[in-house]
Amino acid sequence: MILDNTTLKENFQNWLHTQILSLPTTPVLDIIQIGDDFASNKYIRTKQNIGQKIGISVVLHKFVMDTDPSIVQQIIDQANYNRHGLIIQLPVPSNFDPLVHNLNPSIDVDMLGYKSFEMWEKGFLPPTIGAIDLTLKFLLEPDQKSIFESFITSKLDLSHKTVAIVGRGKLVGTPAIKYFLDRQATLISIDKNTKNPKQLTKQADIIVTATGQRGLIDQSWVRTGSIVIDAATSESNNSIVGDVNICKMPDDILISPSPGGIGKLTVLYLFYNLLKLKSHFV
Repeated sequence: MILDNTTLKENFQNWLHTQILSLPTTPVLDIIQIGDDFASNKYIRTKQNIGQKIGISVVLHKFVMDTDPSIVQQIIDQANYNRHGLIIQLPVPSNFDPLVHNLNPSIDVDMLGYKSFEMWEKGFLPPTIGAIDLTLKFLLEPDQKSIFESFITSKLDLSHKTVAIVGRGKLVGTPAIKYFLDRQATLISIDKNTKNPKQLTKQADIIVTATGQRGLIDQSWVRTGSIVIDAATSESNNSIVGDVNICKMPDDILISPSPGGIGKLTVLYLFYNLLKLKSHFV
């Protein structure tokens, strides 16, 4: 069964819009894009569209692949000076990795810089992890949805849950491990070197997958009544696809699919981080 989180998305978007209307100036998000990746183009359009709806100015700085990193650094320096939020849209050529690694935490809304784990201790979450957090609260703590501000800041207790994370990338897998351990879950971490991964995921109440392998997860990976959150995105025939083969999943599995699941929530959480950073670093 596909999870319908339309209400959650609408509530989050409306709440953000209300918060932004109360601000004296319009928040700004700078996006730096290197190259012309298909998936990146789609993500950026989504950020621009949602930003327009909630009242945030989204400014795209697009560069060709052989751009000198020092030119991009000038955009970063300007964002630091103006206290804009900033994203370096991944993927980027390897010579731009130091720019991502060294982002000032006060503007790093994606939490990809080397100080990102320090921000966890101050209540921040990377956007994709924040979207997973909200999705699980929506499912497991439905009574807390009435006041969105308390809903978004509350901390789940997952001490009674076993969670399998499929994939160990820096965008989802690695931070997801920290997130679930922080919430006392019993954790199963799976990567390409794991033997018999299906036997492990069948022990899990919750599966989070982000490998970028189309259709990897089917009925042979899950047990009755489990929750599957597909946080993967890859390109196939000019469209975005996830890890879960929805056509080969039993009806008693609750699935947050990709696309259509946590994608918009991730973008909304990114804007939430922007507002939170502006108030934190006064």
